[in-house]
Amino acid sequence: MKKVLVTGASGFVGQLFCVKNKDRYIIKTVSLQNIKVKDLDLSSVDVILHLAGIAHRMEKTDDSLYYDVNYELTKELATAAKAANVSHFLFVSTIKVYGDEYELLTPDTECRPNDAYGKSKLLAEEALNGLESEHFKVSIVRPPLIYGQGVKGNMKKLIALVEKRKYIPFGNINNLRSIVGVDNFVALLDRVIETRKSGTFLIQDTEPVSTSRLISEISKAKNINVKLISIPRVMRFTIKKIAPEIYKRLFGSLVVDDSATRNILNFEPPYSFEEGVRLMVKNN
Repeated sequence: MKKVLVTGASGFVGQLFCVKNKDRYIIKTVSLQNIKVKDLDLSSVDVILHLAGIAHRMEKTDDSLYYDVNYELTKELATAAKAANVSHFLFVSTIKVYGDEYELLTPDTECRPNDAYGKSKLLAEEALNGLESEHFKVSIVRPPLIYGQGVKGNMKKLIALVEKRKYIPFGNINNLRSIVGVDNFVALLDRVIETRKSGTFLIQDTEPVSTSRLISEISKAKNINVKLISIPRVMRFTIKKIAPEIYKRLFGSLVVDDSATRNILNFEPPYSFEEGVRLMVKNN
C-alpha cells in the first residue's frame, strides 16, 4: 500500500479522498497551518497530494496571501519532499491559471491568469515543473468548478434557491460549462496516483452542461417542482453591464477538453452528471 500524505484534508475534496481510500492507501493528513514544512516527517512517504491552498474568494483578500500560501508554501513543501526522496507530488491547481478570456480550454491553451489566485497557482506549477526529475514525478490537475457533498459557494446558493423558489429566472440559458463531481475528481486523483503519470491534466464530467440544465437537475434530484422562466434580453444586458462576473457564470460558456487526460490515463469518469448531482443533493 502506498503511503499518501494529504494536505488540505479538511476540505470537501480531501475529506472524500480520505474516506474513499482508507483501505486503499496508508493515509497521513497534515495541516500546514499548524506545522511548519521543515518539521514534517516525510520519511517513507510515497506520494504527496497537495490540496491545501487559498481558493478564489469573492470577498477582498490581500494578494500576498495567495502568493504566500499557493506559491511559496507549495514550493517549500515540494522542495522538502524531493530532498526526502518522496517520489511523486500531485498538485491540485485550477483552470483559473488560464484567465477569463477563453471559452474552450485544452492543455495547450496559453495561460493568462488575471488575478492573484490564478497567478499564484501558475507560479506554483512552474516551480514544481522546475523540480521534477526522473525520481521526483510531478502531476498537476487543473479542475473546473467542483461540486458534490459538502460544496459551498455558488453551488450551495443554487441548491438553496431551488429549495426556496417555485419560479426561477434562469430558463432558456443555452450556455455550456464544464464542471466535475467530487466523486469523479477523487477517481481521477486515484488514477494519477496509480499510474504515477507526470504532466498537466484537465478534467470534467462526461459532458458540459447549461445553467438551466444544472438547476433542473438539482430540482429533479430534490424532487421539487420548479418552473424556469426566461430573463428578458434587456435584463440580461443590464446584468452584463453592472455585474460582468455574475453574467459570465450564469450565461457564459467555458468548456474543458479533457480528451488528452482520458487518453494518457486511460480514464473515464465513473459517475454521470445526473449521478453526481444526486450524490451532492443527498449529502447537502
